[in-house]
Amino acid sequence: MTVHLALHALQTLPPSNANRDDLGSPKTAVYGGVPRARISSQAWKRAMRTHFTTAGLVPAEDLAVRTRHGIGLLTAEILVRRPEMDDAAAAALAEAVLAFATGATTDTAAARRKTTVAAAPATRETLFLGRRQIARLADLAVDGAEDITAFLKTKENAAAVWAAAASRDAVDIALFGRMVATGDDLTLDAAVQVAQAIAVHRTPVETDFFSALDDLAQDSGAGIIGRREFLSPTLYRHAVLTGPDLAANLADYAGSMSFQRVTAAFVRAFAESVPGGHITSYAHTTRPTVLIATVTGSPLNLVGAFETPIETTSGGHLPAAAERLAEHITATATAYGDPEARSWLLTTDPRATEPLHKTASREASLTALAVLCADELDRRTDAHRRAQLAPRPDAAVRGQR
Repeated sequence: MTVHLALHALQTLPPSNANRDDLGSPKTAVYGGVPRARISSQAWKRAMRTHFTTAGLVPAEDLAVRTRHGIGLLTAEILVRRPEMDDAAAAALAEAVLAFATGATTDTAAARRKTTVAAAPATRETLFLGRRQIARLADLAVDGAEDITAFLKTKENAAAVWAAAASRDAVDIALFGRMVATGDDLTLDAAVQVAQAIAVHRTPVETDFFSALDDLAQDSGAGIIGRREFLSPTLYRHAVLTGPDLAANLADYAGSMSFQRVTAAFVRAFAESVPGGHITSYAHTTRPTVLIATVTGSPLNLVGAFETPIETTSGGHLPAAAERLAEHITATATAYGDPEARSWLLTTDPRATEPLHKTASREASLTALAVLCADELDRRTDAHRRAQLAPRPDAAVRGQR
Protein backbone atom coordinates (compact mmCIF):
# COMPACT_ATOMS: atom_id res chain seq x y z
CA MET A 1 0.00 0.00 0.00
CA THR A 2 1.36 3.39 -0.98
CA VAL A 3 0.71 6.67 0.84
CA HIS A 4 -1.34 9.68 -0.22
CA LEU A 5 -2.47 13.08 0.94
CA ALA A 6 -6.20 13.44 0.24
CA LEU A 7 -7.76 16.91 0.30
CA HIS A 8 -11.48 17.66 0.56
CA ALA A 9 -13.15 21.06 0.56
CA LEU A 10 -16.58 22.62 0.74
CA GLN A 11 -16.46 26.02 -0.92
CA THR A 12 -19.24 28.44 -1.79
CA LEU A 13 -18.94 30.81 -4.75
CA PRO A 14 -21.15 33.88 -5.20
CA PRO A 15 -22.87 34.53 -8.54
CA SER A 16 -20.10 33.68 -11.01
CA ASN A 17 -19.05 31.99 -14.22
CA ALA A 18 -15.59 30.81 -13.20
CA ASN A 19 -15.30 28.10 -15.87
CA ARG A 20 -17.36 28.33 -19.05
CA ASP A 21 -18.01 26.02 -21.97
CA ASP A 22 -17.57 26.69 -25.70
CA LEU A 23 -20.81 28.72 -25.77
CA GLY A 24 -19.87 30.86 -22.78
CA SER A 25 -22.26 29.12 -20.38
CA PRO A 26 -21.12 27.89 -16.95
CA LYS A 27 -19.99 24.28 -17.07
CA THR A 28 -22.44 21.81 -15.54
CA ALA A 29 -22.87 18.07 -15.03
CA VAL A 30 -25.78 15.80 -14.21
CA TYR A 31 -25.05 13.96 -10.97
CA GLY A 32 -27.60 12.14 -8.87
CA GLY A 33 -30.10 12.80 -11.65
CA VAL A 34 -30.01 16.59 -11.31
CA PRO A 35 -27.93 19.32 -12.99
CA ARG A 36 -25.05 20.66 -10.92
CA ALA A 37 -22.50 23.42 -11.32
CA ARG A 38 -19.11 22.04 -12.32
CA ILE A 39 -15.60 23.46 -12.56
CA SER A 40 -13.18 21.33 -14.54
CA SER A 41 -10.04 19.92 -13.00
CA GLN A 42 -7.99 21.56 -15.77
CA ALA A 43 -9.30 25.00 -14.82
CA TRP A 44 -8.49 24.54 -11.15
CA LYS A 45 -5.07 23.01 -11.83
CA ARG A 46 -4.09 26.02 -13.91
CA ALA A 47 -5.34 28.32 -11.14
CA MET A 48 -3.15 26.40 -8.69
CA ARG A 49 -0.08 26.63 -10.95
CA THR A 50 -0.46 30.38 -11.40
CA HIS A 51 -1.08 30.78 -7.66
CA PHE A 52 2.37 29.32 -7.00
CA THR A 53 3.76 32.48 -8.59
CA THR A 54 1.26 35.14 -7.52
CA ALA A 55 1.36 34.02 -3.87
CA GLY A 56 5.13 33.51 -3.86
CA LEU A 57 4.77 29.88 -2.80
CA VAL A 58 7.41 28.60 -5.23
CA PRO A 59 10.42 30.52 -6.63
CA ALA A 60 10.01 31.42 -10.30
CA GLU A 61 13.12 29.46 -11.31
CA ASP A 62 11.57 26.32 -9.79
CA LEU A 63 8.52 26.47 -12.06
CA ALA A 64 7.73 25.58 -15.66
CA VAL A 65 5.97 27.33 -18.52
CA ARG A 66 3.26 25.66 -20.60
CA THR A 67 3.43 27.29 -24.01
CA ARG A 68 3.66 26.99 -27.77
CA HIS A 69 6.35 29.68 -27.64
CA GLY A 70 9.22 27.63 -26.30
CA ILE A 71 11.39 28.67 -29.25
CA GLY A 72 10.96 32.28 -28.19
CA LEU A 73 11.87 31.46 -24.58
CA LEU A 74 14.98 29.61 -25.72
CA THR A 75 15.88 32.44 -28.13
CA ALA A 76 15.76 34.95 -25.28
CA GLU A 77 18.07 32.77 -23.14
CA ILE A 78 20.51 32.36 -26.03
CA LEU A 79 20.63 36.13 -26.51
CA VAL A 80 21.41 36.60 -22.82
CA ARG A 81 24.49 34.40 -23.32
CA ARG A 82 25.38 35.75 -26.78
CA PRO A 83 24.02 39.34 -26.96
CA GLU A 84 26.04 40.02 -30.10
CA MET A 85 24.15 37.32 -32.01
CA ASP A 86 21.60 38.40 -34.60
CA ASP A 87 18.00 37.83 -33.39
CA ALA A 88 17.09 35.77 -36.45
CA ALA A 89 20.18 33.59 -36.04
CA ALA A 90 19.38 33.05 -32.36
CA ALA A 91 15.80 32.07 -33.24
CA ALA A 92 17.02 29.62 -35.90
CA LEU A 93 19.44 28.10 -33.39
CA ALA A 94 16.70 27.79 -30.77
CA GLU A 95 14.35 26.21 -33.29
CA ALA A 96 16.93 23.59 -34.28
CA VAL A 97 17.73 22.65 -30.68
CA LEU A 98 14.13 22.51 -29.48
CA ALA A 99 13.01 20.47 -32.49
CA PHE A 100 15.86 18.01 -31.90
CA ALA A 101 15.16 17.79 -28.17
CA THR A 102 11.38 17.44 -28.23
CA GLY A 103 10.33 16.54 -31.76
CA ALA A 104 8.15 19.65 -31.85
CA THR A 105 7.40 21.19 -35.23
CA THR A 106 7.03 24.86 -36.06
CA ASP A 107 3.71 26.42 -36.93
CA THR A 108 2.99 28.58 -39.94
CA ALA A 109 3.61 32.32 -39.78
CA ALA A 110 -0.14 32.97 -39.89
CA ALA A 111 -0.60 31.16 -36.57
CA ARG A 112 2.00 33.18 -34.69
CA ARG A 113 0.68 35.26 -31.84
CA LYS A 114 2.01 38.30 -30.04
CA THR A 115 3.89 37.13 -26.94
CA THR A 116 6.13 38.49 -24.21
CA VAL A 117 9.17 36.59 -25.50
CA ALA A 118 11.55 37.09 -28.40
CA ALA A 119 10.04 37.00 -31.89
CA ALA A 120 10.24 33.40 -33.05
CA PRO A 121 7.93 30.82 -34.63
CA ALA A 122 5.45 29.00 -32.44
CA THR A 123 5.31 25.23 -32.25
CA ARG A 124 2.27 23.21 -33.19
CA GLU A 125 2.61 21.38 -29.89
CA THR A 126 2.15 22.94 -26.45
CA LEU A 127 5.25 22.16 -24.39
CA PHE A 128 5.68 22.21 -20.60
CA LEU A 129 9.21 23.50 -20.07
CA GLY A 130 11.00 24.12 -16.79
CA ARG A 131 12.94 27.36 -16.42
CA ARG A 132 16.14 25.47 -15.65
CA GLN A 133 15.48 23.14 -18.59
CA ILE A 134 15.41 26.15 -20.90
CA ALA A 135 18.64 27.49 -19.36
CA ARG A 136 20.45 24.16 -19.88
CA LEU A 137 19.25 23.91 -23.48
CA ALA A 138 20.47 27.48 -24.06
CA ASP A 139 23.91 26.60 -22.69
CA LEU A 140 24.12 23.63 -25.05
CA ALA A 141 22.82 25.66 -28.00
CA VAL A 142 25.51 28.29 -27.45
CA ASP A 143 28.17 25.56 -27.24
CA GLY A 144 27.12 24.33 -30.67
CA ALA A 145 26.28 27.67 -32.22
CA GLU A 146 29.03 27.56 -34.86
CA ASP A 147 27.52 24.45 -36.49
CA ILE A 148 24.51 23.15 -34.63
CA THR A 149 23.87 20.35 -37.10
CA ALA A 150 27.36 18.90 -36.60
CA PHE A 151 27.12 19.53 -32.85
CA LEU A 152 23.93 17.48 -32.54
CA LYS A 153 25.38 14.62 -34.57
CA THR A 154 27.90 13.97 -31.81
CA LYS A 155 26.63 11.24 -29.53
CA GLU A 156 27.64 12.96 -26.29
CA ASN A 157 26.11 16.28 -27.32
CA ALA A 158 22.89 14.66 -28.47
CA ALA A 159 22.60 12.77 -25.18
CA ALA A 160 23.16 15.98 -23.22
CA VAL A 161 20.43 17.80 -25.15
CA TRP A 162 17.95 14.95 -24.69
CA ALA A 163 18.79 14.73 -20.98
CA ALA A 164 18.23 18.47 -20.54
CA ALA A 165 14.86 18.28 -22.31
CA ALA A 166 13.72 15.26 -20.28
CA SER A 167 14.68 16.81 -16.95
CA ARG A 168 11.94 17.03 -14.30
CA ASP A 169 13.62 20.00 -12.65
CA ALA A 170 10.46 22.00 -11.88
CA VAL A 171 8.05 21.76 -8.97
CA ASP A 172 4.88 22.01 -11.06
CA ILE A 173 6.11 19.36 -13.52
CA ALA A 174 6.79 17.04 -10.57
CA LEU A 175 3.29 17.65 -9.24
CA PHE A 176 1.13 17.80 -12.36
CA GLY A 177 3.18 15.70 -14.77
CA ARG A 178 3.84 16.32 -18.43
CA MET A 179 2.51 14.78 -21.63
CA VAL A 180 4.42 15.40 -24.86
CA ALA A 181 2.98 13.53 -27.83
CA THR A 182 6.15 14.01 -29.87
CA GLY A 183 8.49 12.55 -27.25
CA ASP A 184 7.68 9.65 -24.92
CA ASP A 185 10.89 10.28 -22.97
CA LEU A 186 9.55 13.71 -22.01
CA THR A 187 6.26 12.36 -20.64
CA LEU A 188 5.94 12.15 -16.87
CA ASP A 189 3.01 10.76 -14.90
CA ALA A 190 1.52 13.26 -12.45
CA ALA A 191 1.85 12.82 -8.69
CA VAL A 192 -1.45 14.69 -8.29
CA GLN A 193 -5.06 13.82 -9.07
CA VAL A 194 -7.61 16.65 -9.16
CA ALA A 195 -11.33 15.91 -9.32
CA GLN A 196 -13.94 17.97 -11.10
CA ALA A 197 -15.43 20.35 -8.54
CA ILE A 198 -19.17 19.79 -8.37
CA ALA A 199 -22.05 21.47 -6.56
CA VAL A 200 -23.58 19.59 -3.64
CA HIS A 201 -27.05 20.76 -4.70
CA ARG A 202 -29.20 21.25 -7.77
CA THR A 203 -27.83 24.37 -9.45
CA PRO A 204 -30.02 26.46 -11.73
CA VAL A 205 -28.24 28.53 -14.35
CA GLU A 206 -29.45 32.13 -14.21
CA THR A 207 -29.26 34.87 -16.83
CA ASP A 208 -27.91 38.34 -16.25
CA PHE A 209 -29.14 41.02 -18.66
CA PHE A 210 -26.63 43.85 -18.78
CA SER A 211 -26.31 47.17 -20.51
CA ALA A 212 -23.60 49.80 -20.80
CA LEU A 213 -24.31 53.48 -21.38
CA ASP A 214 -22.33 55.67 -23.76
CA ASP A 215 -20.89 58.44 -21.58
CA LEU A 216 -20.97 60.97 -24.43
CA ALA A 217 -24.36 60.09 -25.90
CA GLN A 218 -27.18 62.64 -25.59
CA ASP A 219 -30.02 60.11 -25.66
CA SER A 220 -31.06 57.65 -22.92
CA GLY A 221 -30.40 54.48 -24.92
CA ALA A 222 -27.77 51.91 -24.02
CA GLY A 223 -24.53 51.71 -25.96
CA ILE A 224 -24.29 47.96 -25.42
CA ILE A 225 -26.78 45.35 -24.28
CA GLY A 226 -26.25 41.64 -23.75
CA ARG A 227 -26.87 38.55 -21.65
CA ARG A 228 -24.51 36.49 -19.55
CA GLU A 229 -25.20 33.28 -17.63
CA PHE A 230 -24.06 32.64 -14.08
CA LEU A 231 -24.70 30.38 -11.09
CA SER A 232 -24.03 30.36 -7.33
CA PRO A 233 -22.79 26.94 -6.15
CA THR A 234 -21.55 25.36 -2.96
CA LEU A 235 -18.89 23.02 -4.32
CA TYR A 236 -17.32 19.79 -3.14
CA ARG A 237 -13.67 19.73 -4.21
CA HIS A 238 -11.15 16.88 -3.99
CA ALA A 239 -7.50 16.25 -4.84
CA VAL A 240 -4.90 13.59 -4.06
CA LEU A 241 -1.11 13.89 -3.83
CA THR A 242 0.76 10.55 -3.88
CA GLY A 243 3.89 10.81 -1.74
CA PRO A 244 6.19 8.22 -3.38
CA ASP A 245 5.27 9.51 -6.85
CA LEU A 246 6.15 13.06 -5.85
CA ALA A 247 9.44 11.92 -4.34
CA ALA A 248 10.31 10.07 -7.57
CA ASN A 249 9.30 13.03 -9.74
CA LEU A 250 11.54 15.34 -7.69
CA ALA A 251 14.59 13.16 -8.38
CA ASP A 252 15.97 15.73 -10.88
CA TYR A 253 14.96 18.78 -8.87
CA ALA A 254 17.91 21.09 -8.15
CA GLY A 255 16.09 23.86 -6.28
CA SER A 256 15.95 24.73 -2.61
CA MET A 257 12.47 23.45 -1.68
CA SER A 258 12.18 20.30 0.41
CA PHE A 259 9.57 17.58 -0.11
CA GLN A 260 7.62 19.06 2.83
CA ARG A 261 7.72 22.60 1.39
CA VAL A 262 6.48 21.39 -1.99
CA THR A 263 3.64 19.50 -0.30
CA ALA A 264 2.70 22.48 1.87
CA ALA A 265 2.73 24.75 -1.22
CA PHE A 266 0.38 22.34 -2.97
CA VAL A 267 -2.02 22.34 -0.01
CA ARG A 268 -2.04 26.13 0.14
CA ALA A 269 -2.54 26.46 -3.63
CA PHE A 270 -5.46 24.00 -3.46
CA ALA A 271 -7.12 26.11 -0.75
CA GLU A 272 -6.26 29.60 -1.97
CA SER A 273 -6.67 29.43 -5.76
CA VAL A 274 -9.85 30.14 -7.71
CA PRO A 275 -10.29 29.91 -11.52
CA GLY A 276 -10.49 33.42 -12.89
CA GLY A 277 -13.19 33.23 -15.56
CA HIS A 278 -15.13 36.55 -15.67
CA ILE A 279 -13.55 37.47 -12.34
CA THR A 280 -13.67 41.21 -13.09
CA SER A 281 -17.47 40.94 -13.45
CA TYR A 282 -18.09 38.77 -10.39
CA ALA A 283 -15.11 39.11 -7.98
CA HIS A 284 -15.80 35.52 -6.90
CA THR A 285 -12.59 34.92 -4.92
CA THR A 286 -13.54 32.91 -1.83
CA ARG A 287 -11.85 30.35 0.41
CA PRO A 288 -13.15 26.92 1.44
CA THR A 289 -15.36 27.00 4.50
CA VAL A 290 -14.22 23.43 5.13
CA LEU A 291 -10.81 21.98 4.31
CA ILE A 292 -9.91 18.43 5.35
CA ALA A 293 -6.46 16.92 4.80
CA THR A 294 -5.91 13.19 5.35
CA VAL A 295 -2.67 11.24 5.02
CA THR A 296 -3.72 7.70 4.23
CA GLY A 297 -3.05 4.58 2.23
CA SER A 298 -6.63 4.65 0.93
CA PRO A 299 -7.52 8.02 -0.64
CA LEU A 300 -11.26 8.16 -1.27
CA ASN A 301 -13.28 10.68 -3.24
CA LEU A 302 -16.16 11.53 -0.89
CA VAL A 303 -18.48 12.99 -3.52
CA GLY A 304 -20.86 10.08 -2.87
CA ALA A 305 -22.04 12.02 0.17
CA PHE A 306 -23.86 14.32 -2.25
CA GLU A 307 -25.22 11.85 -4.81
CA THR A 308 -28.58 12.79 -3.32
CA PRO A 309 -28.53 16.57 -3.71
CA ILE A 310 -28.73 18.81 -0.68
CA GLU A 311 -32.17 20.44 -0.51
CA THR A 312 -32.78 23.48 1.65
CA THR A 313 -35.30 26.30 1.80
CA SER A 314 -33.39 28.46 4.26
CA GLY A 315 -30.04 28.64 6.02
CA GLY A 316 -27.85 27.80 3.03
CA HIS A 317 -26.46 24.51 1.81
CA LEU A 318 -23.34 24.38 3.97
CA PRO A 319 -24.69 23.08 7.31
CA ALA A 320 -26.50 20.18 5.66
CA ALA A 321 -23.48 19.49 3.43
CA ALA A 322 -21.15 19.37 6.45
CA GLU A 323 -23.46 16.96 8.26
CA ARG A 324 -23.78 14.74 5.19
CA LEU A 325 -20.01 14.78 4.64
CA ALA A 326 -19.34 13.86 8.29
CA GLU A 327 -21.70 10.87 8.04
CA HIS A 328 -20.05 9.75 4.81
CA ILE A 329 -16.54 10.05 6.25
CA THR A 330 -17.49 7.91 9.24
CA ALA A 331 -19.20 5.27 7.12
CA THR A 332 -16.43 4.98 4.52
CA ALA A 333 -13.67 4.98 7.14
CA THR A 334 -15.41 2.12 8.95
CA ALA A 335 -15.92 0.11 5.77
CA TYR A 336 -12.78 0.87 3.77
CA GLY A 337 -10.53 3.16 5.78
CA ASP A 338 -6.88 3.06 6.74
CA PRO A 339 -6.51 2.59 10.54
CA GLU A 340 -3.26 4.57 10.41
CA ALA A 341 -4.81 7.55 8.64
CA ARG A 342 -4.42 11.00 10.21
CA SER A 343 -6.74 13.90 9.41
CA TRP A 344 -6.78 17.65 10.02
CA LEU A 345 -9.70 20.05 9.69
CA LEU A 346 -9.77 23.78 8.99
CA THR A 347 -13.14 25.53 9.12
CA THR A 348 -14.16 29.18 9.07
CA ASP A 349 -17.65 28.41 10.40
CA PRO A 350 -17.28 26.09 13.41
CA ARG A 351 -20.96 26.25 14.35
CA ALA A 352 -22.27 25.25 10.93
CA THR A 353 -19.65 22.52 10.49
CA GLU A 354 -19.81 21.02 14.00
CA PRO A 355 -20.58 17.45 12.79
CA LEU A 356 -17.15 17.39 11.11
CA HIS A 357 -15.24 18.21 14.28
CA LYS A 358 -15.14 14.56 15.38
CA THR A 359 -13.69 13.39 12.05
CA ALA A 360 -10.34 15.24 12.23
CA SER A 361 -8.07 17.33 14.44
CA ARG A 362 -9.06 20.97 14.15
CA GLU A 363 -6.38 23.48 13.17
CA ALA A 364 -6.60 27.24 13.48
CA SER A 365 -4.84 28.22 10.26
CA LEU A 366 -4.09 26.97 6.78
CA THR A 367 -0.36 27.33 7.45
CA ALA A 368 -0.55 25.02 10.48
CA LEU A 369 -2.63 22.43 8.63
CA ALA A 370 -0.30 22.48 5.61
CA VAL A 371 2.80 21.97 7.75
CA LEU A 372 1.29 19.11 9.76
CA CYS A 373 0.04 17.10 6.80
CA ALA A 374 3.25 17.78 4.80
CA ASP A 375 5.40 16.45 7.66
CA GLU A 376 3.19 13.38 8.05
CA LEU A 377 3.24 12.65 4.31
CA ASP A 378 7.03 12.97 4.32
CA ARG A 379 7.34 10.60 7.30
CA ARG A 380 5.08 7.94 5.79
CA THR A 381 6.61 8.32 2.33
CA ASP A 382 10.07 7.76 3.79
CA ALA A 383 8.80 4.70 5.69
CA HIS A 384 7.23 3.38 2.48
CA ARG A 385 10.49 3.86 0.59
CA ARG A 386 12.51 2.03 3.26
CA ALA A 387 9.98 -0.80 3.28
CA GLN A 388 10.27 -1.11 -0.51
CA LEU A 389 14.08 -1.31 -0.27
CA ALA A 390 14.15 -3.82 2.58
CA PRO A 391 14.91 -7.44 1.54
CA ARG A 392 11.89 -9.71 1.64
CA PRO A 393 12.08 -12.85 3.80
CA ASP A 394 10.60 -15.04 1.07
CA ALA A 395 13.35 -13.87 -1.32
CA ALA A 396 16.01 -15.09 1.15
CA VAL A 397 14.27 -18.46 1.41
CA ARG A 398 14.15 -18.81 -2.37
CA GLY A 399 17.87 -17.98 -2.53
CA GLN A 400 18.66 -20.91 -0.20
CA ARG A 401 16.87 -23.47 -2.33
